[in-house]
Amino acid sequence: MSENDTATEDAQYWAPHHIRAAVTATGVVLLDLRQNRYLGLGLRHASELATLAANWSHVSTEAQPLPSLSKASVLARAPAFMEAGLLVRHAPDVAFNASTIDLNVQLTSVGLQAQSTASMRPDHVVNFVRACLWSKQALRSRTLYSVACEVSAAKSNDSREPDLLRTTQLVCIFRRLRPYAFESRDRCLFHSLALLRFLALYGSHPTWVIGVCAKPWAAHSWLQLNSWVLDANPEEICGFTPILAV
Repeated sequence: MSENDTATEDAQYWAPHHIRAAVTATGVVLLDLRQNRYLGLGLRHASELATLAANWSHVSTEAQPLPSLSKASVLARAPAFMEAGLLVRHAPDVAFNASTIDLNVQLTSVGLQAQSTASMRPDHVVNFVRACLWSKQALRSRTLYSVACEVSAAKSNDSREPDLLRTTQLVCIFRRLRPYAFESRDRCLFHSLALLRFLALYGSHPTWVIGVCAKPWAAHSWLQLNSWVLDANPEEICGFTPILAV
């Protein structure tokens, strides 16, 4: 039986690991990490996809639950989802470890609510330049999927817990250097990846987050270490639903 033949009730489907989903209060957003693009789904179609994908809970973040449907009632939709690249017939390999974050706790902003006057050294300047070049190259010629895999691998290879005080000092040093290199306004993804790389060069690996808002449409990227937001105000991110956290 081909993939386009009529689906049977015992057929198994999975969402590809490079597809991430965020169920917001006003709509469902998908992020294709290999195509570097966002897609929108209506609640009905999203509910059908969630019902068919055996790994939906691993690729999605739900701000509110989707309507519950029976698998038998949506099986006919499986070929269309497969053609669109949103379902596969074999369990996908997990190439990166997704993290979880909690935006419902009291968040504190590093660099705004927490300050550091750590001395700047020559290696900070060198690593700042290295981090900015890495971020520029990543966004110009790589997929978000490959970046997520690299970030996950770096975290897995370093079992040390990030030191909050040291991380705060490094974030503040990065903030002091940033105005000499680029404007942060409307460049949240570049900024978060450059800071992520800068911190990684010193053995600190916070969580890289991309969040979305359906209405009005918006996407934002930031770094978070437990309840500490490293490169944004808590007020700036509270309206977003995380779609990717690594």
